Amino acid sequence: MTAKKILFILIINFLCFSLQSQEVIPAVKQSDTQLTCDIFLGFDNQKSIYSLKNNILTKNSNGITYQYNNLSLGKITNVDFQNPLQIVIFYKNFNTVVLLDNQLNEIKKIDFNLQSTPVTIEAVALSSQNQIWIYDSISSKIGLYNVNTDTFKWISTMLENPILYYESDYTHFHWTDINLNLYRISIYGTIEKLGILPKFDVIQLTKNGNSIYKKDDELYYYDLTSKSSSKIAIDEKIISKFFFRDGILSIFTQNEITNYKIILP
Repeated sequence: MTAKKILFILIINFLCFSLQSQEVIPAVKQSDTQLTCDIFLGFDNQKSIYSLKNNILTKNSNGITYQYNNLSLGKITNVDFQNPLQIVIFYKNFNTVVLLDNQLNEIKKIDFNLQSTPVTIEAVALSSQNQIWIYDSISSKIGLYNVNTDTFKWISTMLENPILYYESDYTHFHWTDINLNLYRISIYGTIEKLGILPKFDVIQLTKNGNSIYKKDDELYYYDLTSKSSSKIAIDEKIISKFFFRDGILSIFTQNEITNYKIILP
């Protein structure tokens, strides 16, 4: 047997061993829920379900349905419901943000076209102390907007690359740039590079920069420290949307939400 053949066999065996030894995260099916919508968004800490149909935001809470509709502002770009008492809706095409209460009543509308200094908002998320995170594509800076005083506070320098994906908690804004670099910035302006993420179709951060992501209708858990992906074992073959919170992984497909219990490493 030639050296090339031996090397080829060793490579094949190594790849097979790597695939077989890849950790698989089990998922235990908990329940199914019927939901007719265009886009399943997820659920809040009160287990209320949020979705979009015909560009109308719907909240299903304990058998009660609430809706918000504002056709004059065009298509809804993003909905942040991490605080169900102050829901943030972003209308990118109209450079406008709307704040809603827990029954989807409008609290405030912020038209960024009316600012004295021009801004074009590309990202919006809830922060703390009556503030929202914003990313302005004109200055390429991240800032905080106080919804009570209608004032800006820019807390970052100019970003080198555009934002591909983002999400936030009250004290930090996380984003991935077009090169899949993952960063976070605190409300005090401290920026950290957390690492590089794998290629994904859809992604959601979990904790410590780790994430669940979808690639080619398969779900994976990515550990940022070990730079390794683990497949999540679910039954669904076609995934329209997924959402993870408090150990529950919700898969939306064909007007049905299937909830799985998973334990992440």
